[in-house]
Amino acid sequence: MRVIIVIVLILILAVLGLPFWFGMETEKTYSNITEDYSKSEHLTILDQTYERGWLNSKAKTTFILKNGDNDLIKLQQNDTIYHGPIPLQLLFKGKAGIVPVMAVIDSEVLLIPVQESEYSDFIKELPPASLVTTLSLGGRGTTDITMPGVQAQSADGDRTFTWSGLDGVVNFTQDFRQVVSKLESAGIEVNGKDMNVSVSGIKGNSNLNYKTEGYKQPTGNAEFSIEQIVLKSTDKESGEEEEITVKNIDITGSTEVEAGTMDSTHSLNFGKLTVGGGTYGPGGYELTVSNIDTKSWAEIQELISENENMEQTEEAREKFMAELMKILPGLVMKSPKIELSNLRLETDKGSLRGNAVISVDGSNLDNPELAANPLFLITTVKASAKLSVAKPLLDNVITDYKKEELIEDHKKLGEALPSDEELRTLAAEDAKEEIGKLVDQKIITASGDDYVITASYELGQVTLNGQPLDLESLLGQ
Repeated sequence: MRVIIVIVLILILAVLGLPFWFGMETEKTYSNITEDYSKSEHLTILDQTYERGWLNSKAKTTFILKNGDNDLIKLQQNDTIYHGPIPLQLLFKGKAGIVPVMAVIDSEVLLIPVQESEYSDFIKELPPASLVTTLSLGGRGTTDITMPGVQAQSADGDRTFTWSGLDGVVNFTQDFRQVVSKLESAGIEVNGKDMNVSVSGIKGNSNLNYKTEGYKQPTGNAEFSIEQIVLKSTDKESGEEEEITVKNIDITGSTEVEAGTMDSTHSLNFGKLTVGGGTYGPGGYELTVSNIDTKSWAEIQELISENENMEQTEEAREKFMAELMKILPGLVMKSPKIELSNLRLETDKGSLRGNAVISVDGSNLDNPELAANPLFLITTVKASAKLSVAKPLLDNVITDYKKEELIEDHKKLGEALPSDEELRTLAAEDAKEEIGKLVDQKIITASGDDYVITASYELGQVTLNGQPLDLESLLGQ
């Protein structure tokens, strides 16, 4: 009998004592998480309180989300932290299982405007986001995010806002070394007197590493997509309505750092663009930045940040350039390269295609003093670009431009506008003449069904369409 009593007492002590011990460990983990937050240049902790209890603890943290020196929005997070190994209070409510955990954090996040703006009323009406974070015994965690939808109206009654809400999940490793996120929202709509904007089918996915040695920014990859954006506006003078629609927008980005060198790629693609009665797409581009020295890149960013509000004086500009030239050698010696590829736009009148590369050969710059010499740096730079445009497409673009010129000329002279057909005919004639001049001056060349421009730069010489560039000839002098 005595053995049974001892066992029961041990079990009671375990049930009551373990949550207290887990509460202490959870407070350390919670402190580490918020400390990681505070290291971000985009997030600042204004205030934090933590009250540890036996079965649960209470915490309150206020953040400021920043863009450089500008405060964007304030976030107030209210947490109830249920201690492991079994969060008894949630278990009794049917909201937790019997799998051992470090803790379950039930959070409420409020968005608070930092200052009054046209969107302040909408932000104030947003319901709090609900975050439920489960911390495993090994330090990993999962956060389920829910933000309900809302409808709101601005104080002046000129705008209405409809937000469908947000759902997502975030998985993270210990100390937030790796964070995998998935977020979705049906969309948002803003309706005003002169403009209506709707964004639908919003999705975001990312797999980021926040602890890359020698690099402060996150590495990894991210993808953001929007099913459709519709912008409707009314011209105040003419009363004419215009509509711009973009469908199937996909933005991707990736950054990798190895041995102090950063490579980064981002792309933007869309399926269809409708504007001014014309339809374009698919289209997009890819931009790659490679061989970037992370130390020099961080120093350049810091220098720009320090001089963001620089006095516009000759002395201040000279000081800035002097500091920049001290940093450039480290950047140049890694032979950085920027490449624009897969630039394309399909239209009913043909396509536009293009690519461009700018590179720096720093392989022989062993002398830092030589690398800091602007004249010598010029010799290390190479660049090339090619752009091809379908002939009907270029004809149409320049014709539209010439038509607008003719309309402006008639308005300035106070003359009555010709009919749209006459304007188009006159503009087409001007466009034909303009394109003829460009071909004669060898600024563009005809190649089959396209007009093509190729350009390159090396050792101080610019070559256009295979010919050394003569500025005087280009300017018609």
